[in-house]
Amino acid sequence: MRNLFTFLFLFTLTFSFSQGITGKTTTDDKYSKAIKAYMNEYLQNKFDTFKEIHTEDAVFDLNGIKADKSTVQKGWSSHHKTYSNIKLDWMFVETTVYDENNNNMVWSHIWGGWSAKGNKTKKNWSNPFNASFKWVDGKIVMENWIFDPTSDITEAAAK
Repeated sequence: MRNLFTFLFLFTLTFSFSQGITGKTTTDDKYSKAIKAYMNEYLQNKFDTFKEIHTEDAVFDLNGIKADKSTVQKGWSSHHKTYSNIKLDWMFVETTVYDENNNNMVWSHIWGGWSAKGNKTKKNWSNPFNASFKWVDGKIVMENWIFDPTSDITEAAAK
């Protein structure tokens, strides 16, 4: 019985010192809608929302490679020369507005499945992806992407 009380005491003590991250997560807010518009315009090789929602000095991280806004736009646009039938098979977007314990930060996150047919290899490609977007004053200041670059590397190297 004494061991049970000791365990309960230590268990309670452990959780009393932990601070949870608090905030409100939604999927139909203005930030999530902007990300969805950005993605849907990418499919059409349009970048109106992209230009509107990013600061001019936004920082992009693509699998650990840093890039600026202009370079990323050119890269996304080049997909329409490299691939045909570009689709987002699925996507889920959510935005969390954190509380004052976390400086009221706003982050959107997207998970999705991208697919296309390579124009050189004629191979059908399919890739899951994840991205996070940090918002400040209604604009994206930082964007991080994680995806498998194999299709881009293979298509670029193909003759």
